Amino acid sequence: MRIYRLALTASIILLALGMAPTAAPAQNTAATTQLFLPLVSTSATDSIFGIEMARLDAANGLGLVTTSGTVWVRRNALRWRDIEPVRGGGYTWDNPQVQVIEQELIRANELGLRVILIVRGSPTWAVAPYDSGCAPINPAAYADFARFMAALVQRYSAQPYGVRYWEIGNEPDAPISPDNVYGCWGQQDDPYYGGQAYGEMIKVVVPAMKAVNPAIKILNGGLLLDHPYIEGDPSTNAGRFFEGILTTSAGRYLDIISFHTYFYYNLPGQPTHGPSIDWRVAYLRDLLRRYQLPEMPMIRSETALLCYDVTPECRWAQADSVGRMFARSARDGMLATVWYVYDNDSFHNTAMIEPGSIWVPRPTYFAYRHAASLLSGSRYVGPIPGLSAAAEGYLFTRGTQQIYIYWTDATYDIDFSIPAPAGASIECTIRDGGPVPCAAADGSLSLTAKTSPAFVTINP
Repeated sequence: MRIYRLALTASIILLALGMAPTAAPAQNTAATTQLFLPLVSTSATDSIFGIEMARLDAANGLGLVTTSGTVWVRRNALRWRDIEPVRGGGYTWDNPQVQVIEQELIRANELGLRVILIVRGSPTWAVAPYDSGCAPINPAAYADFARFMAALVQRYSAQPYGVRYWEIGNEPDAPISPDNVYGCWGQQDDPYYGGQAYGEMIKVVVPAMKAVNPAIKILNGGLLLDHPYIEGDPSTNAGRFFEGILTTSAGRYLDIISFHTYFYYNLPGQPTHGPSIDWRVAYLRDLLRRYQLPEMPMIRSETALLCYDVTPECRWAQADSVGRMFARSARDGMLATVWYVYDNDSFHNTAMIEPGSIWVPRPTYFAYRHAASLLSGSRYVGPIPGLSAAAEGYLFTRGTQQIYIYWTDATYDIDFSIPAPAGASIECTIRDGGPVPCAAADGSLSLTAKTSPAFVTINP
């Protein structure tokens, strides 16, 4: 996420293509030089469907969220400097911005949403010698931050707020920069890009939080992770930030790994809707194995298909990407995947609703809602057997029900068939839930994979 990423990724891609860099943003393709295959998960989950909102209130469309199948909501919300502007001066819970966020948390809790609450924005006294609220916290202030985070848990993990998921910063592997909504602990001249400093902070802060409420779950600040680390290439040190955390033994203090994945619509050299395999999943799991840590739950805490320009083609492509993203997230064993951002177009036009008219959903909303209605609570089984390599599709089960989702990135349709038991109830739907005719014959159902994902549900 964010503006600095765009210049970096564009330069890397254009160099890889043998072109001179320009100001146009692009998704990094350095990952294509190494292949990291995800593990296959067959576990069931109640729901992996999540969104991030700029505000958790009716004015920003919370009403439609409650009918979309969303379980997870991420909120980049609390700033340390708003609550403790003066060191040792007490906590100003009556800060107007804090009061607004408290009302949001209460409402989300009433609706049964699982809020992932981001805490960021350090006061100037805590980041000296830096003059940026997102910069590395001075080690001399770690104990202050630990007390502050413990106070947050004491206040907000209780009712009426009910916050269980805590994310410490956002994109801390971003380079040090002026104050902003991401993390900016990154230091290019550090072999681990600042990850060790972040890990040392985690080791002080998390025990204080867990001492207040052992049931809470701690996420690292969602990793930007634009490219993997390539040994011997210091320009890729940013990809080593998470490894830096692990070198400090801070990995055992985290409950969930948080990272971000973005794809750009119609980017040269990749499928129109983004690649099938997200190298980050296996890359992070491989690091856990190398440091002899057990596999941990993972949340893709920001993702979307990004539009350079607002065109009808890209709007529909975003809707086509939704089923792909969440089916693949289930395949990869994600605890949750969060679409960024639901209620505004601040980052390449990704809103699911019209920001100026919140009761007007975009195609992505309907695609998201339909995918959530079918895949929530299901168990991932595996790829559809016998499907052509030119298409992609997966089988899920929910009780005795079978759920198929399939599509193709080819420029032509792909015909295939699946088993259909005699007497079974079969329903075929398009991306947004619209019905399409389908009928089994001689124990099989003939289907056609197109660009837009489609679903089949079979009830014996």
